[in-house]
Amino acid sequence: MKNHIILALLLVCMSGTIALAQTKKPTTTTKKPTTTVKASPAKKTTKTTTTTSTPVVSQPIEQKKTTTTTTSSSPQQTNSSTTTTIQSTGPSKGTKAKTPEPEREEKVEKVREEKPEKVRIPKVGPDNDGKVRFGIRAEATQLYTLESGGNYDLSPGVNAGLIVNLPISQVVSIQPEILYSMTTGKITEDADNYAKSTGSSILVPLMFNFNFGNGSTKFMLNLGGYGNYALSQTSKVVVGGTTIIDGSVDLGNDKFDYGAGLGLGVKLNNSLMIEARSFYSLKDNINKSGIGTIGIGYLF
Repeated sequence: MKNHIILALLLVCMSGTIALAQTKKPTTTTKKPTTTVKASPAKKTTKTTTTTSTPVVSQPIEQKKTTTTTTSSSPQQTNSSTTTTIQSTGPSKGTKAKTPEPEREEKVEKVREEKPEKVRIPKVGPDNDGKVRFGIRAEATQLYTLESGGNYDLSPGVNAGLIVNLPISQVVSIQPEILYSMTTGKITEDADNYAKSTGSSILVPLMFNFNFGNGSTKFMLNLGGYGNYALSQTSKVVVGGTTIIDGSVDLGNDKFDYGAGLGLGVKLNNSLMIEARSFYSLKDNINKSGIGTIGIGYLF
């Protein structure tokens, strides 16, 4: 009796298990298709190819939804039906295909080449423009003698007057001058024997002026000659304590003298001149004497 009851319970359990298996919903796995669409701008219908490659779309298209339907007739048989419909009607209305903009060429800024500055080469000699320049000159004078045993005491005089500068080139110019000259001289042997003279004259040097160097300071060399016209002269001669001559001297026709001139100096800013000169007489110079000067001049 017990065995019949146990058998009946086993049959009931098996039938319940079968019923549950029939009502259990089958599991369906659907792989999502990968679709690549190639569209031509000239055709409205696009051929659809299902592949496993990455989708590339050249133009935007309209796609309809994909409908997937799965049916099952029995718990032991599962049929899966997938319908995919894609229609292409060309580019959507209101959407314009973007055309890739051409790359803009970068504008190359033109760099202006700086012109080299002109280098001014300093001129040698006076920076003149070929014009005649006038000026003034003043100098202190001193008589000297080259005769052995002879000597003039310190008795300075003065020269002053006008000068003219006539440029020939950047180095050389001609410089005539006209100066009023006052000289004094005294030769002393002892207290009882001496001679003293004072004279005035018009001194006219004619010098060739050479300038050397660059910049505002130049060296000068003056070479030339002079002419001297005596205006007046006074003399006093004492011999053995007795005055032999004392007063003006009649020069007669012996009023003109001439000689050579030499000068060395510097010129500042092409205007201010500082110079030392020597004038040596070439006319029957018995005493072999001359005049030494040191002075300044200025050209306007």
